Amino acid sequence: MPRQELDAAEIRDPLLREAYALCEAILQEENHASHTWMRDQLPPDQRPYWDAMIAFCGHADDLVDALNVPLAERLRRYDAFTQDFFRMLHATRQAGPATVLGPLPGTPYRRTPGDWVRLVSLAFCDFVHTWRLREADVRQAGQALRTDITVEAYDTTYALEQYMLGVSGEPARWLAVLLGQRGQELSDGAKNAAISWGFGIQTLDFLLDIEEDLRLGKLYVPLDDLRRCGLERAELESTVAARQTSQPLRDLVGCQLERVRRCFTAA
Repeated sequence: MPRQELDAAEIRDPLLREAYALCEAILQEENHASHTWMRDQLPPDQRPYWDAMIAFCGHADDLVDALNVPLAERLRRYDAFTQDFFRMLHATRQAGPATVLGPLPGTPYRRTPGDWVRLVSLAFCDFVHTWRLREADVRQAGQALRTDITVEAYDTTYALEQYMLGVSGEPARWLAVLLGQRGQELSDGAKNAAISWGFGIQTLDFLLDIEEDLRLGKLYVPLDDLRRCGLERAELESTVAARQTSQPLRDLVGCQLERVRRCFTAA
């Protein structure tokens, strides 16, 4: 991360500077094309905060979807991660980063994986404090993601959107806050527009990842929509696995794309 971006964001603490630089390095290594494009649209003083948000949310998502890890162990790891984060969030309100994390062994970029995770959490804590995000909203996002570990499908659009409100609606609102003036409350219209944009992006993502998600035992299309389109889940799984199509499947995709259009129109 260029020093000028950290200076522009008025991030002075050496440990925080390392934490933000680590977030950006992680995302560069993982080659997130959407991350790079969005980052380039932001003013330099906002880019470190964007990195922290994406790196933190990405790590949480990786814990939820960890391959070949039993469900109970994924829950344990995720709970340990979030509990440590919220302890850090409360502690950093009163003390500096070095006091909260304590002495870290090694030198920057030669930390242990556990230290990397805590540094990413530290950067996100600073983002929450600096941009005055509500802890309740961060908790809602975290709880929705945790639910995803145990829930395999959602019966109705309402149930799916309650999950989406946490995993995509809240992050979209955080981005809207970041795009505004520091310390300025979003209007209700801006909040609703951000949530609609997040829902549209998330629904497209569900369609793009449907084959991978089904292999993981997950379905992010409301079961009501399957029934309306004359599909059973087993038929959907076999059709997608065979890379085939059918009229009911085309109808199902069309139904989801119409939902995307409504979301983007509202946004």
